[in-house]
Amino acid sequence: MESADIRGTVAGDLWTNSKAYENTEYIVDHYGNRFMGTESERKAKDHILALFKAYGLENPHEEPYRYCGWKRGPCKVEMISPVQREIWAFAHPHSGSTPPGGMEAEVIDLGKGVQQDFEANADKIKGKIVMVTTGWYPGQSYFLGHRVGKHGWTSDFGGVALMIRNETPGGLIETGTIATGYRNTGEIPVVGLSFETGAFIERQLKKGPVKVRIDMQNEVRPDTVGWNIVGDITGAKYPERKVLVGAHFDGHDIGQEAASDDLLGAMVMLDVARALAKFKGTSKRTMRFVAFGNEECLTVGSINYVAQHENDIKNVDIMINGDGLGRWPNPFLCVNNPPELVGPLSRLVEEWKIDASVGVTDSRNPGWCTSTDNHPFTMQGIPTMVISGRGRASVIGAAGRGAAVRDHTICDTMDKIDTFVIKQYAILLAELIMALAQRDEPLIRHSTQEEVLEALRKYGYIDALKAQRRWHPDSILGI
Repeated sequence: MESADIRGTVAGDLWTNSKAYENTEYIVDHYGNRFMGTESERKAKDHILALFKAYGLENPHEEPYRYCGWKRGPCKVEMISPVQREIWAFAHPHSGSTPPGGMEAEVIDLGKGVQQDFEANADKIKGKIVMVTTGWYPGQSYFLGHRVGKHGWTSDFGGVALMIRNETPGGLIETGTIATGYRNTGEIPVVGLSFETGAFIERQLKKGPVKVRIDMQNEVRPDTVGWNIVGDITGAKYPERKVLVGAHFDGHDIGQEAASDDLLGAMVMLDVARALAKFKGTSKRTMRFVAFGNEECLTVGSINYVAQHENDIKNVDIMINGDGLGRWPNPFLCVNNPPELVGPLSRLVEEWKIDASVGVTDSRNPGWCTSTDNHPFTMQGIPTMVISGRGRASVIGAAGRGAAVRDHTICDTMDKIDTFVIKQYAILLAELIMALAQRDEPLIRHSTQEEVLEALRKYGYIDALKAQRRWHPDSILGI
């Protein structure tokens, strides 16, 4: 069968026989949110591996790894003065615990809470509970305002705890890890607040000092086991060369489903693998599909994948991160590194008439560093991109993650998923993988280690990596 005929057949299969929604629904309904270290995660892993086998992928298998796990415990937050009120709050994953009986301290509001905010208030932070928002300033990238760095800066400047206020109104608390679970856990207690609770605290601060008590006891679980799930469609001409597609299947624990971030992405990826596996032996390069475990706490599965495949990772021509597949309208191929990939990728998309735009998130801050699964590949110089969307909702006054609303909240549920968008992304991904796997040469060469380090310096990422406890350029895992 000719390449054009295969493309049409695959697209038709993905449109008329889509399995992504029903697979997402089944896992959510039967196994729950798949939070790290839980029975929910293990059962979902077994189910996904069974799908890899049923869909005809070659050598489907799980790859276990170990990391520093964490379990949520009781959490109580109260304002002591100037008024007394219990505060609705959740511990962020990997949050440290308070001493037995809790801790009390005055609150200092650092606004966005990025590096310059801490530096400008360096003499006021010690011994305080720091309050920041989930956002960052115009011209900065998400990475420079990531909560893991805000945790690190709070600890480094002597703060005793951190409260992270959602920038999106609506009463939701946005969760997310505050430590790199592949090598450590949190150093201080960290809680999440809704926009409205933060506004209440901000209002009290205008009247004078505010004192808060935090009491929470979480459990650190060293040597927790996680899994990546791997399967291939082997290339006929260059079997050792790989186009790698990955998406994480884990989710956060504050909601029951964690449906679209990113179980949906993993199921869209797997549906594409199902359709393409019917045409084994027709691509020149190997297509590798990886369902990563524990991306949320933080890129634990993907960084362990890179470490475990250190000897052959240079055979990956390009890494496509599906953290966003099917989640938003208007598909966007977001180049992470190097920015020069935009040119050849745009030409490939035009040549194959693939319906997606191509670019970088922000030309002032190309995404050499991210908080999702392409990051470990980027650090090894492998060209990477994320498939996401330009059509995220927005709300007046929202910043940061904006009003994607469902991400990292209790609202990440099946009712937000659009089956039309799922099919659109599946066809896009299939066409992109086929285009890349049919090439005789990669789109672009790998970056050297020196080029990676120079980019990190150029875009100001090294300080952020240090604050996030992810600066270990001489070792993949830093342990």
